[in-house]
Amino acid sequence: PERELVHQLLRAYLRPRESMSVDSWADAYRVLAGETSAEPGPWRTDRTPYLRQILADLSDDAPYSEVVLMFGTQLGKSEAGLNWLGYGMHHDPGPMMLILPTVDIAKRFSKQRLAPMIRETEVLRDRIREARSRDSGNTMLVKEFTGGILVVTGANSAAGLASMPSRILYADEIDDYPDDVDGQGEPLGLATARQDTFARRKRLLSSSPKRPPGFSTIERRFDAGTRCRYWVPCPHCGDHQVLEWGGREVAHGLKWRGDPSTAHYVCMHCGAEIGEHAKPRMLAAGEWRAENPGAAVRSYHLSSLYSPLGWLAWSTIVREFLEAATALEHGVTAPMKNWVNTRLAKTWAEPGAKLEVHQLRERAN
Repeated sequence: PERELVHQLLRAYLRPRESMSVDSWADAYRVLAGETSAEPGPWRTDRTPYLRQILADLSDDAPYSEVVLMFGTQLGKSEAGLNWLGYGMHHDPGPMMLILPTVDIAKRFSKQRLAPMIRETEVLRDRIREARSRDSGNTMLVKEFTGGILVVTGANSAAGLASMPSRILYADEIDDYPDDVDGQGEPLGLATARQDTFARRKRLLSSSPKRPPGFSTIERRFDAGTRCRYWVPCPHCGDHQVLEWGGREVAHGLKWRGDPSTAHYVCMHCGAEIGEHAKPRMLAAGEWRAENPGAAVRSYHLSSLYSPLGWLAWSTIVREFLEAATALEHGVTAPMKNWVNTRLAKTWAEPGAKLEVHQLRERAN
């Protein structure tokens, strides 16, 4: 009996770990908390179909060691990163690090986003004890679990970045990182150097572009990668296209007739008008296409035009643009810069003359 018990234990210990992708893990286990999500309850990757391939690329058996997301807002970018962290804690444990722009933001993210995920997702709650005692291994910035540890830190803390080697690294909003931290160099470089000893290292770098062309870290990382864009079919002709902001110099793109509530999309192939109600079908039938498929890094660009129905409406994007354009005509550039960065997920160059301001508004009408 004792020998049989030993054999059973050895078989259990030596059994190969079941292969599972991050999207499958999230669909099986992840639960969204009411205080952090407008749609609390079980996670459904089908709600954001464009995230499925990205989550698959982050899986332990995927061949990519770096995934880059140059995303707009209201697209589920941070939730995708949390799914990956949860997957790591439960399915693929090891030393992990999450970096936000500052330590204060890191603390807020841990309390408002990370802690609710752990609390609501049973398989994580079972692995991470509540911070009720000094030896719980669970503090705001350190989460211990079977087989690994997650350190949460800010890009403005050299001590935090150098606190330990990490096989799994999630660096969010990297365009907001300082150029130098405590005189020791660029924070992202400090963090990625701590991954060198791990053969199975992976990292997720994500951000909206916040810096001018040529100076944006996320833009440089995106350009060096596969440069994937999400192509969706027209519900009328079936041909695929990338959703783009419309303008007077092009016949297709997001358009409106005076009032933002009339916002619609004009197909570049057949010229048909597409109402926003068609977006769920379009997203579900979409596909990522790489402009540079041979690159070792998987990089993705997605604007807020793809935000799922009920999250960020096309009419809201148009209304925000018109408000920003009015401010721009009066010499106030900040609203338009923010709109271009966070809605189109593109870098912004300051206009050099008033003529350029008028031209920008005309191009977008």
